[in-house]
Order: sequence, then structure tokens, then C-alpha cells
Amino acid sequence: MPTARKRSRRQSALPRDDRTRAVAAALRIAADEGWNAATLDRIAAEAELSLEALQAMFPSRAALLVAFVGDIDRDMLARAAGVDGGDSPRDRLFGVLMARLDALRPYRNAVTSIARAAPLEPATACALVVATRRSLAWMLAAAGISHTGIDGALRMKGLGVIFASTLWAWSRDDSADLSATMAHLDRQLLRVEKFLGILQGIATPRARSARA
Repeated sequence: MPTARKRSRRQSALPRDDRTRAVAAALRIAADEGWNAATLDRIAAEAELSLEALQAMFPSRAALLVAFVGDIDRDMLARAAGVDGGDSPRDRLFGVLMARLDALRPYRNAVTSIARAAPLEPATACALVVATRRSLAWMLAAAGISHTGIDGALRMKGLGVIFASTLWAWSRDDSADLSATMAHLDRQLLRVEKFLGILQGIATPRARSARA
């Protein structure tokens, strides 16, 4: 009977949406046991879905990861909506990147597990590269900074280095206010401020309108 009651409570806590349940299940397994343990059959069982239902939504674990990153993109954009377009480009980027880390915070153990496994799993690594490139474009857009053309490609590359470095610091930051992460991010942005488009006079129309 205790087992039945425990199972009933877990069932009632599961999100009703199948897609959300599948992503959440994969992240729970990754956080508790490592990304390698998050096999398709384990994910389906944890989400209480059939393999057929899981395959209809996600043909692979890589596709599930891409979906998760897209969810974080949307959460980040919602959190970053209040970033002041009148701030300096560096300040806007700081606000956007911290908004992304805030969105990732509930999944830190899972994200760390996935990052550790990626170098040994080509499919996972490729999925993260593709999804992260899209995320970098959204981060620059949220900060009102152009991400197109040659200059935009350079900014995306520079931002990718900053984000990877900051993600590493964030994964080890146990402070309640993420003070160590914020200090690390601020230092990184200061170091590459000239490289990242120096952003004066090349902000997007959204940022120029906000400043006006």
C-alpha cells in the first residue's frame, strides 16, 4: 500500500502534456543517473508513455535535446523582455545571459550531466551545437544586437565562447545569488567587448527604438 500511495502521488504530479512529460522525464534521469542512463525506453517508462507515443514526438534523444533547448529559449526571451534597451550593449548582453541561466537553473544537474556526456556521444554533441547556434542568435536578438552577416557571425562566435565559459562557472556556483557566476560573466564581457561588435552604432532597430 505505501508503494501504491507513492506511485499515485507521482502520477498526480506528472504534467498532463505528453511532450512536456517526455522532456521532464529525460532531464530527471539525466540529473539523477547521468545522460547515458536516459535511454529511449527509460524515458518512455518514466514519462508513462508508450515507445510509439514517444517516437511520434521525438525520433531520437537528440531531437528531445533540441526541444529542451527551444523551451529554454522561450523562457529566456520571456525573462529578458524587461532588459532595458537603453543600456549599453554589454549590459544588455549581461541581462540576457543571466536570464538564460535563470531559466536553466532548475535543470542544472541535468545540464551538467549532458555537457559531460556530449564529447563522447557524437549525436548529442551535434544536436547541442545546432541548438546552441540558434540560441546564440536569439540571445543577440534579445539584447538588440545584430546577428546577421559577417559581423553577426563573429559576434555569435564570441558570444558562444562567453556562454560556454560562463556555463562552466555556473555549474560550479553554489551561491544563492549566483554572485560568482555574475562576476565571471562580467569579466568575460569586459574582455571581449571590443570584439563583440562594439556594438555602438550597430544595434538593431528594436534597440535604437528603445533608446529613442
